[in-house]
Amino acid sequence: MRVGELAARTGASIRSIRYYEQAGLLTAARQPNGYREFDAGAVERVGAIRGLLEAGFTIDEILSLSSCLQAPDDDLDCCGQTAALYRGKLEKIDLQMQTLAQLRGRIQERIAALEPC
Repeated sequence: MRVGELAARTGASIRSIRYYEQAGLLTAARQPNGYREFDAGAVERVGAIRGLLEAGFTIDEILSLSSCLQAPDDDLDCCGQTAALYRGKLEKIDLQMQTLAQLRGRIQERIAALEPC
């Protein structure tokens, strides 16, 4: 399928699909006329990429899992690799939440100090 059809089937923009390809997350065969031709598995792969992006993963993080994006659920190597990535993301989120809680506390203190005004 061509890039426009892939975009229509996945809800991703053509620009995003081209970006995923440039980043190495998708591959397409080039036709003699220069058009990209994606296989049927590209629909699932784009869905997986978009799901990971929506969960807060970066393109580089997703690229580290690229071989696992269409692997069977019982692939132990991919399962462990994916779990490690998710654990790392949770640690980052926990640190961000701690930082935000500290900032929130400082702002609350400043508001309390301004209350008599």
